[in-house]
Amino acid sequence: MFCAIALQVTADEPSAHASAALIDQRVISSLPNLREQTAVIVAHLDLTTPFDTKSQWTFVAAILPGSHVEGTGEDPVNGGPLTQCFVRNLRPNCTYTKAEASSNLDYSTPIELYSAEVVFRGADSTRPLLMIETGGSHSGDGDHIIHTDLFMYDGQNDAFKSVFSNVTGSNNNQQTRYVRDGPLRGDLIVDTPSGCCYRIEVYRQDNSGRYARILAYRSHTVTRVARQSCAVERNGASSGERPT
Repeated sequence: MFCAIALQVTADEPSAHASAALIDQRVISSLPNLREQTAVIVAHLDLTTPFDTKSQWTFVAAILPGSHVEGTGEDPVNGGPLTQCFVRNLRPNCTYTKAEASSNLDYSTPIELYSAEVVFRGADSTRPLLMIETGGSHSGDGDHIIHTDLFMYDGQNDAFKSVFSNVTGSNNNQQTRYVRDGPLRGDLIVDTPSGCCYRIEVYRQDNSGRYARILAYRSHTVTRVARQSCAVERNGASSGERPT
């Protein structure tokens, strides 16, 4: 049985910024153990300076103890789910998937952190966002789930909030791409296979701060064999899709 867990630990707020070691220790102590095994920290990113936050904010990622399936192997592989923690001063707020001790995680559960970085919508390192990319375990054909999430800082409430979340596979050149420069700077481009063609979607932040789709169309074929079929589909009566 799987369930989403959001855990927050209360602690006295320090008058000065806490050290990275102390923050990591608080995160580990807030997470569950398994057979005396504890979580392993895999990323620690200061958010206070780039976001100019009111409190000390830190992003910490850790691998929980446990196991998961990988490829065609029948034996479980060590390594439980990935947990992502937003730490305000010394108060971790961690989200992860919890499995029963006798179960392996399914393929959709994030088990690996690919990247956690601050990206900027504006020139000269202004209008920051936190972008996190994670992945699930690989199936027998090598495919795996890739999660892309963006968070912005809400200064009025001294909190981070989700503004974009997307999931793709990996075997057919799917991609969620953050545009780092040029006229589309700060936008997101998502491409996924749709029948014989790629579906391209462009997302941009609206006035609320969340990303909304501003354009969608069908583009290049997935395979050379499918190109003729795609051309027929585009010219046929059933190809009335228009960008939105």
